[in-house]
Amino acid sequence: MMTERRAADHQPKATERGGVVEPPGRTAIMAIAAHPDDVESWCAGTLARAVDAGAEVRLLLVTSGDKGASDPAADPRAVARQREAEARAAAKLLGIAEVAFLRHADGELEETRALRGELVAWVRRWQPAILFTHDPVHPLPPYLAHRDHRIVGRVALDAVYPFARDPLSFPEHRAAGLAPHAVREVWLFASAGADAYVDITAGFARKLAARLAHASQTPDARALPESWRGRAAQIGAPAGLALAEAFTILRLD
Repeated sequence: MMTERRAADHQPKATERGGVVEPPGRTAIMAIAAHPDDVESWCAGTLARAVDAGAEVRLLLVTSGDKGASDPAADPRAVARQREAEARAAAKLLGIAEVAFLRHADGELEETRALRGELVAWVRRWQPAILFTHDPVHPLPPYLAHRDHRIVGRVALDAVYPFARDPLSFPEHRAAGLAPHAVREVWLFASAGADAYVDITAGFARKLAARLAHASQTPDARALPESWRGRAAQIGAPAGLALAEAFTILRLD
């Protein structure tokens, strides 16, 4: 049996880095998000800067946002098709190398072995060094965070630690040629406990353009730039940054 000390040594730990941090550089990054516009909201500026630094970024969307329409007569299948097209356009603007869709029903996610297995498979397929996903423990907004966000964050964390790493977990993946893979860090976005700030001044224009690519989710495209600049300024203020995104960073190795 693993001693308490050894068990503690193998737990994901909050990184000792705090304050202003640099985005990841030349490495493989995977982002797992619940809905097509989630990364634009919370981490697109950082991902844009990471791409500039040589990172290869891939995005896995668990739902296609098929409930994201104000018209009660809208066809969810048509909504999903439009939102997937918008997600691809936004990803191209950010320099994201690949986007994949699991196409689970929007608002109906559950924390199941099947979903966990899907995420493990994609982690093993793409083999990222760093994962970006929702904070499921201290989400924003507190108490009212979207249920899909909380579930995706929780299942994604479980997928990378320990399941994607452990060779005896989901052994059926071996038949598909998917080997175990250990993720080095997880960057949690939409995190009420965030204490690591990235200067997104150089990535803000692309973050904004990517968000505007989600036209179906943008009632007033003229007002959005000012409000989003104000939000990025508010996030960066505690770290003395003009425009920022904030994260809780977990070190898994």
